[in-house]
Amino acid sequence: MEIKILELNPDSVKILFVGESHTYMNALTHEILTDTRVDMASYNPKFDFTDPELFVSTKDGVEPISVIIDAARRISADCAELLEAIAQS
Repeated sequence: MEIKILELNPDSVKILFVGESHTYMNALTHEILTDTRVDMASYNPKFDFTDPELFVSTKDGVEPISVIIDAARRISADCAELLEAIAQS
């Protein structure tokens, strides 16, 4: 996965996700929004053929990159649980 940090501030970040789909961006944005430290999270799907930009702003000076990392880890854990459940059935 290739990302480009377009803008980084103490309480917000804008990241370009090169080649990623709406499916992944929807899942990531949804998971970020479950975090109580998040003020706002959205991605901009300008067109189907453009790379999506994710914007995250946080509350109380929480570092926004850490929020994204935490959300990605939760998604990864959910996928691991699903794979384990499939393997056991």
